[in-house]
Amino acid sequence: MQTRPLRKWLNVLGLSVAAVTAIALPCGYFAERYYDIGNDLTFKGQLNAARVAQYVYTHNTMWQYQQLRISELILLPQTGEPPVNQKVYDERGQLVLDEAVPLSGPVVARSAPIVVKGARIGSLVVEGGLGGILSTTFLVALFGIALGVVIYFSLRLLPLRALDRALDALRGTERALEQQNRQLDAALDNMTQGLCMFNAQERLAVSNQRFSEMFGLSADEIKGCTLPDLYRKRAAAGTFASTDVEPFAAEVLEAIRAGRIFKRVLNVPDGRVIAVVDKPTGDGGWVATLEDITERLEAEEKIRRLAHFDALTDLLNRATFHKRVEDVVSRLRDGQTIALLSIDLDHFKAVNDTHGHPIGDRLLRKVAERVQRCVSAEDMVARVGADEFAILQVAVGRPAHITALATKLIAAVCAPYDIDGLQIIIGASIGIAVAPTDSDVPDILLKQADLALTRAKTDGGGVYRFFEATMDARIHARQALELDLRKAVTNNEFRLLYQPIFDVKTRQLVGCEALVRWHHPERGTISPVEFIPLAEETGLIVPLGEWVLRLACAEASQWPKHMSVAVNLSPVQFKSGNLVQVVNSALNSAGLAPNRLELEITELALLQDSQAVVAILQQLRARGIRIAMDDFGTGYSSLSYLRQFPFDKIKIDQSFIRDLSAEDESVAIIRAVVGLSSSLRIVTTAEGVETQEQFDRLAAEGCNQVQGFLFSAPRPPREIERMIRDLTPAMAAVA
Repeated sequence: MQTRPLRKWLNVLGLSVAAVTAIALPCGYFAERYYDIGNDLTFKGQLNAARVAQYVYTHNTMWQYQQLRISELILLPQTGEPPVNQKVYDERGQLVLDEAVPLSGPVVARSAPIVVKGARIGSLVVEGGLGGILSTTFLVALFGIALGVVIYFSLRLLPLRALDRALDALRGTERALEQQNRQLDAALDNMTQGLCMFNAQERLAVSNQRFSEMFGLSADEIKGCTLPDLYRKRAAAGTFASTDVEPFAAEVLEAIRAGRIFKRVLNVPDGRVIAVVDKPTGDGGWVATLEDITERLEAEEKIRRLAHFDALTDLLNRATFHKRVEDVVSRLRDGQTIALLSIDLDHFKAVNDTHGHPIGDRLLRKVAERVQRCVSAEDMVARVGADEFAILQVAVGRPAHITALATKLIAAVCAPYDIDGLQIIIGASIGIAVAPTDSDVPDILLKQADLALTRAKTDGGGVYRFFEATMDARIHARQALELDLRKAVTNNEFRLLYQPIFDVKTRQLVGCEALVRWHHPERGTISPVEFIPLAEETGLIVPLGEWVLRLACAEASQWPKHMSVAVNLSPVQFKSGNLVQVVNSALNSAGLAPNRLELEITELALLQDSQAVVAILQQLRARGIRIAMDDFGTGYSSLSYLRQFPFDKIKIDQSFIRDLSAEDESVAIIRAVVGLSSSLRIVTTAEGVETQEQFDRLAAEGCNQVQGFLFSAPRPPREIERMIRDLTPAMAAVA
């Protein structure tokens, strides 16, 4: 904005007003005071002239010679008035009286005639000094100059300051508008939606960058276009599905002119889907917003698919499968049969724990592919759990078709898998329920298939089993056993037996293995084979294991110091998070030396999380506790664990001892284990020794320790104490 002329004009105005003020103020004051003094002198002259005339009238004598009396008349006291000079002249102009006083500055005079009986007989002149007025006028002039300066700066600076403030405000408004415009442009250009605005003349006035990107058209290229022109440019760029643009444009324009919002979905030739909303603005124009909804539609489709299909295998999920089963069962006709097959993968958890979940996921996808290849097009396949699948076999002509499918499935799933060079072998167990033979209620049918699957798993896995009515009773019995087991932990229904362990060379009793037994108040003694797996499944093995550990340590503290006690640890106890604290507490409470406690673990504990388990074992071993691997040789990677952790003892599984006399393979395995243990300075203990022949063979092979019915069955604590007393003389003799 050009402000120089305005500033110059304000400067001239300020100077002019200041100059006028500086000049007019003293001049005006002087003129006013000069006028007032003149009037005062005139009045005074006329007054004194009248006095003289009166005197002459009453004393018509030679008044010219009465100076003293005339002086008295004209010099009457005047309080507070400035001094004046007075002179009296006769008719000839001769000075009659001169009353002079010192006057300052220039002199101003006024004359008044002395008239007696209409005749002028003389005159009286009064003179006054202007010195006081001039000095005051000088001061007024100084004040006028100062006031002029103030007026100059006021007229020059204040308006300019106000102007500057107004200009600053205006510039600030302009900057704010520019900033708003930049922000608006940035907002428009960074919108995820395309936007274009048409004016009242139905021409494109504004469009953002996203709109240009959507259709490959620059803003300059399309600005000012009509809607048909815009469609033609899009058609030329290959982003309009049709070359006949008029019908499409006419439909939009008709809605806009009628004041209606017009919505539509465009399918772009490159596969994108764009939603468009045209909204009238009220002035004859409209705003169109365009959103690329391709990804959203794909995501919605994916969500819809996830609601019905398993994300990993792309099979039906549990909820959808259940719905399909309900639909099929509800439409069953007389004579029609369907089969529900529940499949569980054997040893899949070991694969996950050993090789990791990514390998496990790829294995599940391969299993799903094999299962789908086994069924017909009418059958339905679903993944209903982590490693559980289900099949609804619709086209069942006769029972043989069901068994044929089950056999085919087991063979397909059990075939080796090659994943990234890893050779993986798993199994499959199948439970089968048939409708309407077993049930025509979907929920019951699914439950029956699961019961049959449980039976297949109990029978060792890798087989299929049909549902039988007795299965439900067994499940109820198992549930009842679980309830009794929970009560048994709190009611202290368990007791410990101890199986002696002997040194092969000295025949000395070197320790005992603690074995837990459950005496049910109504059902009598329950085998560990029944309740230990159940305790592990329910987590009750943790408090039960702590009880066993504390009691075993307490009772072993009463034995001779050369004897140790062995306690079995469940894999579940390693997951409890406080195993080390429990062991230390048991030792401290019993006062048992750590080297007299031997903890036995199986390969299964290491399979679950070997690094975490090894870390716990290292803490226990650092305390002086001995660690033994139980059932050595029954797993598929027992030897590999000897490299991960330096075990103190290896317990050879009784399955090798049982076949020792008849199987050369068992002898070779025992020889290899004993030789390996000897080289690693690991003690070997043979379990389940029942015959003298077995013992002799083990002694010949160099086995260190034995336990089994040949020497002693598991005994109560009192019998162990009696055995220790009975063997004490023999021990002393050996020593």
